[in-house]
Amino acid sequence: MNNQHNPDNLNNQHNPDNLDNLDHSNKERIEQDAAEDMLAALEERLGVRFRDRTILVRALTHHSMCPETTQRDSYDTLEFFGDAIIGVQVVEYLFHTYPDANEGEMTALKSEVVSRRVLARVGARLGLDAYIRVDIASLRTFNERSRESLRADVVEALVAAIYLDQGREAAVAFIEREILPIIPEVHATLADNNPKGTLQQHILRQMGTLPRYELLAEDGRSNDRRYTVGVFAGDRLLAQGEASSIKEAGREAARAALRGELLEEPETSPPAPLP
Repeated sequence: MNNQHNPDNLNNQHNPDNLDNLDHSNKERIEQDAAEDMLAALEERLGVRFRDRTILVRALTHHSMCPETTQRDSYDTLEFFGDAIIGVQVVEYLFHTYPDANEGEMTALKSEVVSRRVLARVGARLGLDAYIRVDIASLRTFNERSRESLRADVVEALVAAIYLDQGREAAVAFIEREILPIIPEVHATLADNNPKGTLQQHILRQMGTLPRYELLAEDGRSNDRRYTVGVFAGDRLLAQGEASSIKEAGREAARAALRGELLEEPETSPPAPLP
């Protein structure tokens, strides 16, 4: 029976004991309306009107918000799917736009375009921070690097959500609109943004081998670690880099090698001693 037509319920609406229930119901309705308004605003930013907004909400939801139902309700698997879709479109764009690039150059450029840094920039431009659902208190650490990862993850998840809700053409159109236009800028600054990829091309061309990275030292307190990484060609140390993460220290080592003259005359410079 519909409660609106139950006399007992009509009378109970004036019972002070039920005022809290009415207030709670109104609050829930207001919160629901606000959530719908936020999703509508995001759809405007994305240029997509979802048929099923539940998949949009899922694309915005970090697994910290649903630890018991992560696979069903978080963006984890959408992120995986979206990464693959973006990768295909980026490779196709590079193939047609840079016909004189070799495989190594295309690989390095593609790697940078789909990197956390670049996709996080796309997410920041879309204003995703205001919409991402994450339980910060449950995270071990939360800093600017964490924010970048969240933005990049959600960009990938949104691509998958658009694909599933609207179809392939809509997802491709979103990628063409929001991601591909950044490629020329990334290409122009590739040596600085992806020094490891650029160094790899030089080493392969001049020495016929791949560079190798090794952790040489680490020090500092647990919350302020510093790492020193060396980049080698064979057994020869080309350069060293230091940073607060092993990955960034490797990038700094590659930058140092690219700035030096070791690559110009690889046969004449003696190996640098290991620390």
